[in-house]
Amino acid sequence: PKIIKDLSFIVKNNISFEIIQKLLLLNGSSFLKSIVLLDKYQGKSIPANHTSLCLQLVFQSNYETLQNDKIETIINNLIKILKTKLNVIIRI
Repeated sequence: PKIIKDLSFIVKNNISFEIIQKLLLLNGSSFLKSIVLLDKYQGKSIPANHTSLCLQLVFQSNYETLQNDKIETIINNLIKILKTKLNVIIRI
């Protein structure tokens, strides 16, 4: 079965979804099968020159049943990479 997780964050306008997608796919393990841009928002609650993005991450394995804690570990690693490389602000 698939495990689907949504991830929301704020990023500078000059960073495209494609850049984020490539970075996540390179670091998301073989379990990360797809990344879909669910929402892109700019408004009063978002800092100037920034965009809020909501991504849907789909994890799946053909060889084992994935456990939620394993996926959470992968997501936490991806969040650290996004913060370090792209200076994103995670939205909770």
